[in-house]
Amino acid sequence: MSKKLHHIVLIQFKETIRSKEFKRIEDGAVTLRDIEGVNDLIFRENVSPEKLNKEYSHCLSLWFANEQDRDEVYLPHPIHQKFVGLFVPFTENVLAVSYTHLTLPT
Repeated sequence: MSKKLHHIVLIQFKETIRSKEFKRIEDGAVTLRDIEGVNDLIFRENVSPEKLNKEYSHCLSLWFANEQDRDEVYLPHPIHQKFVGLFVPFTENVLAVSYTHLTLPT
């Protein structure tokens, strides 16, 4: 059984965000893949029909091998810091959670 860390960021954008600003944020999210330790990344809009998203419209999901890769490599990395500076001014709320994901052998 192997473990990996799943880091999830839920984003509620301000209603005033324009499409060109959102495009820059979307492009910026992709650059996070260049950080060593980021094993996978998804940035997508909520499509759930349940309407339980509490106005969080987008999700940024990242996978790491362990907490050290998230805490010591990813979080302080200049690419991550640049992305935070890019997207936070356009957000109303941000919620971040992480959990350890166990992969069972096949």
